[in-house]
Amino acid sequence: MQEMPLQTKDCHKCGKSYSYRNSGNMIVFCPHCHHSDIVCCDFGFGPVTPCSIDLGDKRIAILDTEEVDRQIRYRLVSEEYGIDKYLESSYMEAIGEAGRIMSEKIDGI
Repeated sequence: MQEMPLQTKDCHKCGKSYSYRNSGNMIVFCPHCHHSDIVCCDFGFGPVTPCSIDLGDKRIAILDTEEVDRQIRYRLVSEEYGIDKYLESSYMEAIGEAGRIMSEKIDGI
């Protein structure tokens, strides 16, 4: 699978420029101030997973779905932060839950 080319933008919060890779479902945190600067998903048009979670252009986690006991569960995996867990939420709420978890990890909370 070919990686998307890097794009550059200015953070909405701190104004500093950073690079990131665009994808259909993604959360991108600013590598400077750790603000959740981009949240983009195919909500309403298709599945919201897999969802890449990046710190600038560095992949730090992935949110995906699995069937567990005939139920679709949302699973957050981050080798970088030692996370491998099923989320309580589903669909769009799972995107928010994953974003909150990763925000706390990035900030060291």
